[in-house]
Amino acid sequence: MKAALESLCTLCLGADGVAPQQRIQARETIDALRMMCAYQTFDIEATRRENSGLRAMIKDKKKPRRKD
Repeated sequence: MKAALESLCTLCLGADGVAPQQRIQARETIDALRMMCAYQTFDIEATRRENSGLRAMIKDKKKPRRKD
């Protein structure tokens, strides 16, 4: 995804006949997309770590003792 955004940035900002204001808007949009991708990646990694921790807790959890 990051490579695709970089490619898009190069194409948009390097195009002939693009007005300066349009370049600024394109750059801002691409930067916003980068931030969204970075946040999404972070969120996925945090979820994976959380799931891993929960699995470890479940795995290590001892069977409850029977009260007789």
